[in-house]
Amino acid sequence: REHGVGVAYDCCGKPVAELKRGRDAVRMTQGMTERLERLGVGELVCLCPNCMEYLGEALDLPVISVYALLSRWGYVCQGPPPSGVVFRPCPDRREGRILEEISELLPLKGLRTMEQVPCCGLRGDIAVHGPAAGDKLCALAKEQAAGKTIYTYCASCSGQFQRHGCGQVHHLLSSLLGVEEEPDAAHALFNRARRKFKR
Repeated sequence: REHGVGVAYDCCGKPVAELKRGRDAVRMTQGMTERLERLGVGELVCLCPNCMEYLGEALDLPVISVYALLSRWGYVCQGPPPSGVVFRPCPDRREGRILEEISELLPLKGLRTMEQVPCCGLRGDIAVHGPAAGDKLCALAKEQAAGKTIYTYCASCSGQFQRHGCGQVHHLLSSLLGVEEEPDAAHALFNRARRKFKR
């Protein structure tokens, strides 16, 4: 609040678009655009890499990551450097731009990149094949981690790996903020609703 930044808990529409429900996805994006315009929002800051990618292409205003915003504010890392393996979410696998932004705030030398797992299993074109596809990818992630802590920077990936018992899973934003917490996938909707109505 002190920086004039509000919080919105909404779906960007990407999961709907991935399920080939284009009309619904367009309706969601239009609704979001109208709300942002009504509120006079000049820039959108995303915590989710998928939202950032999708809305960056869909909206006519700047869309940046929370890490870019923290850098702009001159934020100083509050936690110890992470050690283990890092899983790059689908939108950042090719360029690694978000991970690069994180590395400017948090030392990542203690992390090995997980290369052999293409997705956590929640991407629409994979999830549509049923839970077995996600089970297989998560089993591979657990194998690739080899007992080391898995770090992600996508809440969906974190929750997916946690639900599938892939071992210790942490979000890099938590490490950056110095917060010791595990993904709480079982209460994600409740937590979101609780924060939404907190004043």
